[in-house]
Amino acid sequence: MADSQSPAGKYDARTHKMLTFHDLVAKFREGSDTPRALLERCAERIAAIDGPIKAWAWLDLDLARKRADASTARYKAGKPLSPVDGMPIGIKDLIETCDMPTEYGSDLFRGNRPIRDAAVVYFMKEGGAVPVGKNVTVCLGGGDPSHTRNPFDTRRTPGGSSSGSCAAVASSMVPMSFGTHARGSTIRPASFCGTYALKGTFGAINRQGVYSAAHSMDHLGVIAGSLSDMWITARYSARHAGGDPGCPGLYGGDAPPKPLKPARLIRLDTAGWAATPEPVKALFEARVRALQADGVEIFSRKDDPGIEAYERLHAQSPQLWTALYRFEMRWPLFQYRDYDKTKLPPRLLAGLSEGDNTSQESYRAALIDREHFKSAHDELAKRCDGFITLSSAGPGPIGMDQGSAVFNEASSILGCPSINLPLFTHEDVPVGMQVLGPLHGDEKLTAVGRWIAEDHFPRKA
Repeated sequence: MADSQSPAGKYDARTHKMLTFHDLVAKFREGSDTPRALLERCAERIAAIDGPIKAWAWLDLDLARKRADASTARYKAGKPLSPVDGMPIGIKDLIETCDMPTEYGSDLFRGNRPIRDAAVVYFMKEGGAVPVGKNVTVCLGGGDPSHTRNPFDTRRTPGGSSSGSCAAVASSMVPMSFGTHARGSTIRPASFCGTYALKGTFGAINRQGVYSAAHSMDHLGVIAGSLSDMWITARYSARHAGGDPGCPGLYGGDAPPKPLKPARLIRLDTAGWAATPEPVKALFEARVRALQADGVEIFSRKDDPGIEAYERLHAQSPQLWTALYRFEMRWPLFQYRDYDKTKLPPRLLAGLSEGDNTSQESYRAALIDREHFKSAHDELAKRCDGFITLSSAGPGPIGMDQGSAVFNEASSILGCPSINLPLFTHEDVPVGMQVLGPLHGDEKLTAVGRWIAEDHFPRKA
């Protein structure tokens, strides 16, 4: 029976392994394992530990078994449909599904059943993937916590708004789940739960059929138990669903990129450093020194006035994010408030009150500031193989506050790709390192992330 406080066990970044899919495909092809058997292992894991974690808003294992059986038959015939054929997946409940409810974590939408799938869900199904259910989300992606708990310490938040998606992957209920990200909704819970995650370049993966309250900053997130599964899913989704309309979509090959040792990285404080506890700062600084000892050049604000100027822009990201978000969120959220504000939670209502006082003029000024920020990012990105910083200001807090997204706002504003690497352990729970790259540099960023997480970071067998 699972430990009610630590259902997924005590966390150690050096030893923790999650469920993966890509390494099972060869077994499916030669018959020593099957997608149906994998699904049953997932179902057993969910039954064993999801009680205290509460990662799922909806499960349909009967439908999943039918899909897994069909996938098993295709592998037996030597005709799998795609690299994701047979992959059990979770789907954040901000993402439309035609055969399961899509309630957006909101009382306003209880029992809502769309007649369509979101683009990524449709094409994942077309490729033979096996949706297991819908993962719990924060209400309409807003600031109020969900009921999901951190799988390594149920006193702590898993973060949000992709709460259930990250908790399910971290505790090996499924190898992959889709999330979303407008502020910190993929990278922050990935840091708190210890998963790999990609918030790709803005528009890289199609968002049609995905709830959005901040159209210019919302991203689809890919949360996985390995960087290989993360990339395979992201690239397959983009190849078939495309990017957002008008965007070129995710660039790169279908296979996971090989690990790439970076020659030069830029270390960032961002706006979050002052809010970070000293022990967590020490973990990050120790990893920076280890990277340097491994032959990677690392530059910071102390070394280059250009980086210092860029850091000062980062320091303004909370205010800039707010100016952009509060204007963009007004539709549809104002209409939902008009319809029945008693069904919207307190923090979301407070944010809407801020939106009442946000003008078009302030939004236009914020857009100009964002272009300046993007220019600085693009220029520095030419001089390095990536930027490294923390993914969160420490582990998920005790209590159900979602925790600060201060380390995540900048990449949401910039639309640049970022990856969470689960490299740190503090108080027996995860904290992540974040790696950021240039626009459309997702594939190289994944390759650098693979080298850091798989070749550089010492892990125990």
